[in-house]
Amino acid sequence: MYQIRKCQTYSVTSKTKTAFLDPEKFRNLSIPYEGDSEEEFVNYISELYMDDIYEELDEETLSELDKFYDNVEWEEWYNSAWDGEESWFDIGEENDEYRRTGGFEVRHTTTNY
Repeated sequence: MYQIRKCQTYSVTSKTKTAFLDPEKFRNLSIPYEGDSEEEFVNYISELYMDDIYEELDEETLSELDKFYDNVEWEEWYNSAWDGEESWFDIGEENDEYRRTGGFEVRHTTTNY
């Protein structure tokens, strides 16, 4: 008896809800925002650790930031599987030591990965 499995690979891109943030509310924090451009602000937000400034923010700002940190609701907006299936077959046997291939010792495959 042969052990055969079908595999599939795909990419998914998801997004959170849009947050509305006023950069001025971040200027007087212990870790202040000091920039003047959209690019500087998005970089500041991406490097920010909420625990460091949580107590310093007003409820409205915290609510908006929660869209990224605590109450994250992801919405899938692209999935490469929608464009068609990229799949292959492997033959071999299940073996937990082969973690790199999903617990399967592949002896032959129909793809070149």
